Amino acid sequence: MKIHAILVAAALITGMSSCASISSPEGGPKDTTPPTLKSSTPKNQQLNVKGKTVSLTFDEEIQAKNLTRELLITPNTNNTYKVKTDKETITLEFEKPLLKNTTYTFNFREGLMDITESNKPLNLKLAFSTGTFIDSSKVAGTVVDLMTQLPEKDAVVALYPANDTLNIREDLPYYQTQTDAAGKYTFENIKEGDYRIYALIDKNKNAIYDNEAEKVAYFSTPIHITSTTAPVLLQTVKIDTKKPILTQRDRYSDRFVGTYNEGILRFSARSQQQPNDTLYFRKGTGGKAFQLFKTPTFNGGKAIFSAVDSSGNIAVDTVQIAFEGKRAQLLKGAQLQVTNNAKPAYRSGQTVTIELETPVKITGNEPVRIMADSVVLQALKYPGQLTLDPSGTELRFQLPALQGRNKQFSLVLDSTAIVPLQGNPLVFPAIPLPIADNNGLGSVKGIIQTKSPSYIIQLLDTKYNPVKEIRNMKTFIFTNLEPGQYYIRVLVDENNNGRWDKPDPKLEKAFEKVYLYPNPIDIRANWELEAIKLEF
Repeated sequence: MKIHAILVAAALITGMSSCASISSPEGGPKDTTPPTLKSSTPKNQQLNVKGKTVSLTFDEEIQAKNLTRELLITPNTNNTYKVKTDKETITLEFEKPLLKNTTYTFNFREGLMDITESNKPLNLKLAFSTGTFIDSSKVAGTVVDLMTQLPEKDAVVALYPANDTLNIREDLPYYQTQTDAAGKYTFENIKEGDYRIYALIDKNKNAIYDNEAEKVAYFSTPIHITSTTAPVLLQTVKIDTKKPILTQRDRYSDRFVGTYNEGILRFSARSQQQPNDTLYFRKGTGGKAFQLFKTPTFNGGKAIFSAVDSSGNIAVDTVQIAFEGKRAQLLKGAQLQVTNNAKPAYRSGQTVTIELETPVKITGNEPVRIMADSVVLQALKYPGQLTLDPSGTELRFQLPALQGRNKQFSLVLDSTAIVPLQGNPLVFPAIPLPIADNNGLGSVKGIIQTKSPSYIIQLLDTKYNPVKEIRNMKTFIFTNLEPGQYYIRVLVDENNNGRWDKPDPKLEKAFEKVYLYPNPIDIRANWELEAIKLEF
């Protein structure tokens, strides 16, 4: 009996070992092969298609993911559909029959994938016709940002029949595609005709231009699309039609501070009672706030603020000004003026601006001293070397040549010679005076070749913000530039009205030309870059 049990156990172990030896090991290489389309109904390029369904069969099991958002069906007919999946086959069942005598293109983009590793079919498109021929007209091109000429990735490019009332602000595109990483787009199998063309940076993914935070490109006239249409360049812009809003009003005994909801390009203030008097104000860091100061000629009352944003929108507000409460403590004592959130560094001959805590008067002859460590290098005389602005809140002087490297330079203000117009005396801690290194500055100059009589040449930083600009010069030079990389842009005043006409909020009137010099400009210290030629 025991021998029989042992033999049975041995047989079981042998059987288990045998089974284990022929099973597939766990794991293995990761599946990276995309699904391949084996067949479709209708077939690609098929004619005289009937019915309400489209099905595709792949070489492996397939699944849909965000297909109703990813699938681009052109032309758009607002024909809703249901998606059904059965292992390797996916079927679209439309609510209504497809339009007669129409060439359809189905671009699945990233709406389908296998069920193992979510691999997506490559460039899966299907084109067929419900009529006797396939439309062969096409158009391709590039979408770039107007002001930077950088390509726009994943931009929606839209076509609307020119003789239709459909528009990009309210209706889905009749034909639609999307740009690749290089900003390139292509329409194929288009019905020949005239179309309005747009590009849209579609932030809310609804293919409609319904948000001014989105950028849009447009043509003022339709384009005619055939089988040989030339490439079309689309340039996106952000159109802002909203006026600045004065969101905050703060009252102090020495000033009134108004803050807007956005950065302000130009600002002015005048008294309503004495409209010819310009009131003194100072722009705050960030460009949103403005400080209006109490002066001997303005002690309060109604003032008219005019604020212009970077898009040219103008807000005019009548504001009741009252100087009341405590003296403002927006800064302690004094500080060097900060521009564009960058710490200043000065060289000999540059203007140094000291912002003061409150309006002051100067009662001494030498109110400011330049120090190196604990040694007085120079005492600045008032009014000969120092100037005080009309608001009484900014002292300015030209920085003299300073000797000695690796020294700690500072400004020391005399509180007995700089006296506030009201309130307690001021206390001035020493202000560090940063001196730029000896690497020096650079410059760039060049020539203009153009038939345009009116234009603006802009020198831009690496974020494409204007640093300097000049107008209507046949030769140009930008000097005293910090070493680094820059760009040059030209705004062409094509209608010679003295300004560059911005994009039209109605998307009807053409905006004026922008030219960007194709290469970045590298400025080196103590070096003048020449031979730049701008042709536009």
